[in-house]
Amino acid sequence: MTTDPRTALGRFGRFGLFADCLLLGLLVAATTVGVVTAYPGFVAACAVLRDRVAQDRSIGPGAYVARLRQIARTGPPAFFVVPPLVAAVLGADALAVAAGVPGRMGLLFVLSACAAAIVVVGLRLAAMWRPDRRWPELTRAAVRAAAADPAGSALLLTAAGVAVVIAITVPVTAPLLPGPLALAAAAVDMRGGRRLSQEVGHQNRPSRRRGLVGRHPGEQ
Repeated sequence: MTTDPRTALGRFGRFGLFADCLLLGLLVAATTVGVVTAYPGFVAACAVLRDRVAQDRSIGPGAYVARLRQIARTGPPAFFVVPPLVAAVLGADALAVAAGVPGRMGLLFVLSACAAAIVVVGLRLAAMWRPDRRWPELTRAAVRAAAADPAGSALLLTAAGVAVVIAITVPVTAPLLPGPLALAAAAVDMRGGRRLSQEVGHQNRPSRRRGLVGRHPGEQ
């Protein structure tokens, strides 16, 4: 049985949610040791946070590991190898720009645009994971959502940028940052889902004007 996110937030308190985010951040940081398990670990954090807010479930290492195992079983290995490879390519390009390669300004523009698009789609994909949906389908849905919801994409990009700035200025906080970032991704996903439900309900609601058009002139 699902609950209103505002009700769940009021029950546990904002500080409790923040503490859960920090715990999940540490758990995600632990999964980065395996490199290829880093992105599935972040997906698991998004799923656990969504369960906590929407379904009033507790958060702990056991729930996180259970979700991580479920995610590992639902996806082909390629979807776990691609994220670290993409991160490595972007990192190599960033080092090339910093080293002053010819045409670095144009490369910097292209690199920034590609990195922004990859971050937004990656965060949306992580938050949109469901046990009954396939990864290729989720990837296409994440791309469509990124284009159809520019406000949500801007929020995700801002959250990722703030996380990078904090990690650079205060490196000791880096292991905690995946948790708040997962919360931002889950919040944007839930926001988009509620808005879509409201739009569908509004479209399916019969209007009085439509009903009057279909009546005969003599009917009231």
